[in-house]
Amino acid sequence: MNESQTPLPDESRLAFPDSWHRFVRPRRGSGKPKRMRLDPEAGRKLLAEFDAAVRERLDHEANTEYREAGLAYLAGSPDLRGAAAVAALARTTASAEPYVQRPLFDLAAAEHGLPFAAAALAEFLLLDITSPDRGSAISLIPTSFQNHRWARANGAAALDAVRAHLAALPDDEYAAVLDALAALRTDPMRRFAVSLLVPDETDWLDQVCAEFQAQRPRMELANLLLGVITTPGQLEGVDHSGAYLYWFRTAGLADLVHRLGVHAVPVVESMFTTWLDGDDRKTLCRTLAMIPSDAAFDRLLDHLDRDPGAIGHAMEAAARFPQRALRAVAARLSGAEPAARKRLLTVLFSDPLLLGAALERQSEEVRETIAAATGLADRVPAAPAEAVPALLASPPWKRARPEAAPVVLKGLMPLPISRVVWAEGEREAWAEASVSGERDWTEDAERIAELAPHHQVRVLACAPPELTAHFLPEWQPQPGYISPEVLQRLLAAHGDAAAEQVATAAGWDASMRGVLAPIANLTAARLVADALVRLKTMRPMAFAWLDRHAADAAALLVPDALGKAKKPRAAAEAALRYIAAHRGPDTVRDAAGRYGPDAAAAIEPLVDVDPFLPAGVTIPEPGPWVSAFALPQLLLPGGERALPDSVVRDAATVLALGTPDYEYAGVAVLAETCDRASLTRFSWALFEQWLTAGAPWDQSWALTQLMHFGDDRTVRELQALVARWPGENQHHRAVKGLQVLGAIGTETALRAIQHIGEKAKFSAIKEEAREQITAIAQNLGLSAEQLADRLVPDFGLRDEAALVLDYGPRQFKVGFDEQLKPFVTDADGKPRKSLPKPAAKDDADLAEAAYQRFAALRKDLRTVAADQVKRLERAMVTGRAWTPAEFREHLVEHPLVWHLARRLVWTADDGAGPVAFRLAEDRTCTGVEEDEFALADTALVRVAHPVVLGDETAAWAEVFADYEIVQPFPQLGRETDAFTDEEVATGHLTRFEGASVPVGALLGLVKKGWTRAPALDAGIENGMWCALPGTGYLVLDLDPGITVGDVNDHWIQNLKQVVLSRSDMGGWTRAQATPGLTIGDPVAASEALTALARAVAAGADR
Repeated sequence: MNESQTPLPDESRLAFPDSWHRFVRPRRGSGKPKRMRLDPEAGRKLLAEFDAAVRERLDHEANTEYREAGLAYLAGSPDLRGAAAVAALARTTASAEPYVQRPLFDLAAAEHGLPFAAAALAEFLLLDITSPDRGSAISLIPTSFQNHRWARANGAAALDAVRAHLAALPDDEYAAVLDALAALRTDPMRRFAVSLLVPDETDWLDQVCAEFQAQRPRMELANLLLGVITTPGQLEGVDHSGAYLYWFRTAGLADLVHRLGVHAVPVVESMFTTWLDGDDRKTLCRTLAMIPSDAAFDRLLDHLDRDPGAIGHAMEAAARFPQRALRAVAARLSGAEPAARKRLLTVLFSDPLLLGAALERQSEEVRETIAAATGLADRVPAAPAEAVPALLASPPWKRARPEAAPVVLKGLMPLPISRVVWAEGEREAWAEASVSGERDWTEDAERIAELAPHHQVRVLACAPPELTAHFLPEWQPQPGYISPEVLQRLLAAHGDAAAEQVATAAGWDASMRGVLAPIANLTAARLVADALVRLKTMRPMAFAWLDRHAADAAALLVPDALGKAKKPRAAAEAALRYIAAHRGPDTVRDAAGRYGPDAAAAIEPLVDVDPFLPAGVTIPEPGPWVSAFALPQLLLPGGERALPDSVVRDAATVLALGTPDYEYAGVAVLAETCDRASLTRFSWALFEQWLTAGAPWDQSWALTQLMHFGDDRTVRELQALVARWPGENQHHRAVKGLQVLGAIGTETALRAIQHIGEKAKFSAIKEEAREQITAIAQNLGLSAEQLADRLVPDFGLRDEAALVLDYGPRQFKVGFDEQLKPFVTDADGKPRKSLPKPAAKDDADLAEAAYQRFAALRKDLRTVAADQVKRLERAMVTGRAWTPAEFREHLVEHPLVWHLARRLVWTADDGAGPVAFRLAEDRTCTGVEEDEFALADTALVRVAHPVVLGDETAAWAEVFADYEIVQPFPQLGRETDAFTDEEVATGHLTRFEGASVPVGALLGLVKKGWTRAPALDAGIENGMWCALPGTGYLVLDLDPGITVGDVNDHWIQNLKQVVLSRSDMGGWTRAQATPGLTIGDPVAASEALTALARAVAAGADR
């Protein structure tokens, strides 16, 4: 069958969802009207309950005109006015509304006939009350078209039920009801009320709509009328600009579309308002997409740039109405902005039918417009079938395969494996984990058995282990909050003896499972396996644990993988698959062999699988936005042939299957089959298509797949998006983007993560980036700072020739100042204010290239230079050390960092104490007396702090002045300070106490390493502290404290107490001084004191 013979959908059919049919209100002659089962007894009980209250309200002076009729009805007389009055007053009782209409209707119908009941309900709709507080002094008044409380009539289920009941009546009974209602149609208000009950009376409803707007009705009444009209003529008489989805909800919207069909479009469009949430807007877009009209499709296209969900429904509509879609898109393509054009093409490419049979039947003008916009004529030919890899020609996930019954082996007992395997430096780091409320734990340790369980664990973790080891076997963890840091300290202190208890406690909360990292036992293995399959955010932790303990993990989990319990089995199978894939199948086979030949045979199907058959993961189904026509072709090497369009969606599935959590072998097949640059273009276009399609989260693999073939351009573009997304309420997307950058793994990608961690506007994504950099560094066996050293770009300047800017007849040399800002000197070495623009006598090509290269260098250096200055200053403050090899490679020999390093004083310490030196012009080390200094291979190199230099500071300052060396940050001229003997002895810093400090100055301390106390119940932070390594904390007691969310609420803070303390106090108690602390790090003390002094001075200067 050729394209012209391909059948097209019927574009006149309303695509009404099957799930919406239940919302369609039955009408007389259509649907399945259902008569109600009348229950008069409920009405009698209700009247008996509220008889006294109704009579009391009828006696109110304002209700005189209704009293006689109401009492008559209560006495059994068929009085319409009285029935309405009684119902209106009954509904005002506290427990009655909105439950009175239906029971009283049933009672009226049983006692006085259905015509009376219907007429009484109409009269009821015409009454209102004047007191909204349901007190006894309630007055009845006639309602009007300006009464907003008409909303009750729509909200009452009774009205819908009565309509359905009347629609189901036999003709004679229905005629009797109409006669009763006809007598009430004496004015517009009454005609309106009657038509709400019998909307199938078209002539009556036509009259109501014709006279409706003249009554200046409130929008609530217009919405009531929109709920019953059935013809375009009736709709013309109703102002639908006030239609809103909240009134209709999905049920009312479904009924509206079913009644009005294509004429519902303007009403649906009116429902789009700025305050609708995303789900409601998607519902309205979905509604437009099912209506077979040009207007509906046009309105849907109007919303492509306003509503993220619109494009998905526009693609659905294009598949239903392809010819209508082609005409609408073609009309908008000419003159469309690039972003709008991309969205239109995404709709156009969503279904092959659009560019095939449907396009062939369009006018020549439409065909030419579409052809010009799509560029399909420029596509290269498809490769022959034999060039298509089997993975795509017959994807294994699409092939039927028999499922073998799982083998269950009973009685397998896990091997008794329990040990703690520490990474290098890990135990020492965990032993120093920060725990709030730090103090001398000796007294607590002596009475540990008497303490509450939550306090016992803190003592076990923090007290010297020799004082608590006797109690450890007695302690059993109990559910309740235990911080991860406490468990880290506990495991570091007691090692193997505490492994089982720590693992048990770590299982109570997913956030604590990271504490399992060094523990290899059954509890830990099961928790990790569970996290692998159930806790997506914990998968990196699970992978790291399985990598560290692969053999032990396999041995511990084999019994669960062959057991009967479904959840533990699934988790164990997933863990063993990971181990087989990343540590080799023999690791799992060897573990199973320890349980005997039956276990070894039973585990074999788990490890001996087709590497291209995805296991333990969900196979993603690409959305309609994944179209071969919308994406660059996947070219074969040489670029003369491309993979056929028919396999493009399967190629996208291959990319989707490979994630940071799951290494899919099929990605390598794509890499071998296709041109690398083509894959990069395809990958980025796939991601952009996802964004254009509204970035549906269930298709977020389109972001993840960038990891496979992303290049430096991908990194730069993604870095900008990750930094921006949190501000668009897309934090989770930003975190996934960070993971993708980490998975790309190039130096450019790691620099991007580092930059986000330092510069991002949003703190949450900054913290995520920092954590990721730390994790990457740990995986490489480095610290975060060591990794940062390796990520400093050199911009190709290691070659001296790169520092020469060649204009042909003249050259300039690039230099760098103390802030790494580049400048140029001429041939005589004379600095120039700026690089001159190429002149007529210069070589045009050489000069222009050199000029542009220098401009690019200046731009690239802006961020890098500032970062390196800050890093070196931070290294001075923290005492960060380099080995001589690291110092030479990453500072002395680096073409950029060298220019900063030579402007600083350094110290080398090989165990005999620090010796100061600087770097001379020839990059050798010299002392303060200009004597040559030999840097020992065993020394540790640091940026010298003036506290460490002591009396030598002045001599070094003189040397730097003599050589006119300008420093990149204050070093030799840096302010220093120290605690006085009295301050150390008492723990009180009286020189600061009582000072009044602006809150802004205090908040500035955070950038200097200070920490704000957690907020108390009233939202007040009552202190700040600075950690002093080897000492404790310098703590500020603030009065009245910083108000969270409004820091300027108390913009002047009094330093009530300033103390040296063993504890940061966690903010929950006032600071307590600890006399006689040892000052372990004079540099940290100096930095804390000078920062505090500057803050206090800001208060004195105001």
